[in-house]
Amino acid sequence: MKKIIYTLLAVCLASLFACQKDPYPYITLNDAKKIDSLVHPGIKNVAFIYESNVYYVADFTKPVVQITKDGSAGGPVKLSHDGTKFAYLTGPDKIRIVDKKGAVLATISQYSDVKSFDWSADDKTLWILNGDDIAFYGPAMKLPSIGYESFNKYSEQEILSASVSMKGDLAYIIKAFDFYTGYQYEMIIQPADNSKAIEYRPDGFNGKPDYVSFSAHNQDLVVGYIDVNSYFSNVAQQNLEFFTDLNSYPSGHFGTVLTPTPVYNSKLNYIVAAGQNKGGTRVPAAFYLGTGDTTVFTGANVAQNLFLDKFGFFDVLYIDWK
Repeated sequence: MKKIIYTLLAVCLASLFACQKDPYPYITLNDAKKIDSLVHPGIKNVAFIYESNVYYVADFTKPVVQITKDGSAGGPVKLSHDGTKFAYLTGPDKIRIVDKKGAVLATISQYSDVKSFDWSADDKTLWILNGDDIAFYGPAMKLPSIGYESFNKYSEQEILSASVSMKGDLAYIIKAFDFYTGYQYEMIIQPADNSKAIEYRPDGFNGKPDYVSFSAHNQDLVVGYIDVNSYFSNVAQQNLEFFTDLNSYPSGHFGTVLTPTPVYNSKLNYIVAAGQNKGGTRVPAAFYLGTGDTTVFTGANVAQNLFLDKFGFFDVLYIDWK
């Protein structure tokens, strides 16, 4: 009798330990993956330019798809929110729009000073910062106007970058010059409801601010700074400040990303940009901003820095995240 009991006990223990999948004891590996996906949602809908072509990845954990093959893509690249259209520069002030198969849908060449552009929330319009004015390719959007009230005392003003939130708020960076004070910079957010403008004077960074971008998911935004002493001067952002929910002060900062078009999302607590992977190569990356061991990549229930290791860059990396 005892022999039978011991045999049954041994069988039960063997079955129990057979179900253990490190680092989650007593559950299957598939269940563990479901837990990870709930705690750490995937970085989805990312486009980037690699070797002068546009690439798309539906999820950072899935294969990357090459969209264009003619080597004409410059930057920046802007992905529609539904992931079906790509707008990018093919030369100074010339925007091309293609579909997911790389077929050309439109070429926009009527503007002479294109600084920023992106898709409207419904993907029907491409808004374009042309000089200091907003133009529209597609139905006109109702946006707040650009104002210079706080910089009226300066002799020269220029809009360096602009962005539109999913709710229609307009953010832009003004560069102004005065003989006595030199160059001054300010980020201004004009809320969609035309309430009082939010003003922020960048301070404390080694560089000049010349980039602003709202998240495609909410009202978070990034202000990017260029290091004037860097090899990438006037091209790639090397320091970032990120803001949450139209706040007039930054929630934090992030450095040395070397990308001209970073995107921040507070809901997922990630920045998508370019960055060095474990081997020291600069690649498209998603950086987790929370705490925890971000060096664990398999099996463990921790947030991760994610890298597209096959796409190493030695030059500027343009990237977008919707």
